[in-house]
Amino acid sequence: MNYLQCAVGKWINISLINNSLCKILIKIKMKTKVILFVTLIAVFFTCQNLQAQFKYGLHAGMSLETQAELGQLWNNQEINPGFMVGGLLNYSLGQRLSLQTELNYQEKGIKSKSTLESADIVTLRKFNYLSVPLLVKGTFNSILGLPEKWNVTGFAGPYLGFLTSAKSNTKVGGNTTTTDIDSQAEKQDWGFTFGGGVSRKLNNGGAIIAELRYDMGCNKIDKQSPDIRNKVIGLSIGYCF
Repeated sequence: MNYLQCAVGKWINISLINNSLCKILIKIKMKTKVILFVTLIAVFFTCQNLQAQFKYGLHAGMSLETQAELGQLWNNQEINPGFMVGGLLNYSLGQRLSLQTELNYQEKGIKSKSTLESADIVTLRKFNYLSVPLLVKGTFNSILGLPEKWNVTGFAGPYLGFLTSAKSNTKVGGNTTTTDIDSQAEKQDWGFTFGGGVSRKLNNGGAIIAELRYDMGCNKIDKQSPDIRNKVIGLSIGYCF
């Protein structure tokens, strides 16, 4: 009997402990579910808020480029056509103001002509960059009294460019020679971007944008010609989601 009472007592104690553990685990699970539910709600509303504040898009365009001394648009050299393609991310600070950053693959350079022994020499130097501008953007549709679907914007801010390649193409008569000039080029380019644009909202929530901008380089980009800076005027068309 003593052995049986002892066994029954242990079984009752173990059962009580198990019940207590089950109750604790149930409470923990309930609390975890409540916390998870509250977290999901918070993330949902945060994402909704961020979605309203963030816009992203793609753009591409053509440019007219040259290289000249600081303070000059060009240095009596020919204007060379180039291109730009990239993506943008816009963060709204209100109805009239936003911040915009971009990641662009951009071609910059200069074209020059000379004559040697009655032969025309055309030299085209191309500097390719990954460019990251940070722009303060203002919207003026309400001030100008434009329809709700139309926006007129102006923007300005600094940019930082990272050199990806630099080449020089020299054409003498019908022969063209390409030379890698990475060692002559500075690895970074920085300056300021100024411009403006027009956008039209679409029924699906997106917008078509067209912008005209000017990149004024402030950093030397050629080790052999330290006074030379990049100058670019570009026209781009894009889509903002």
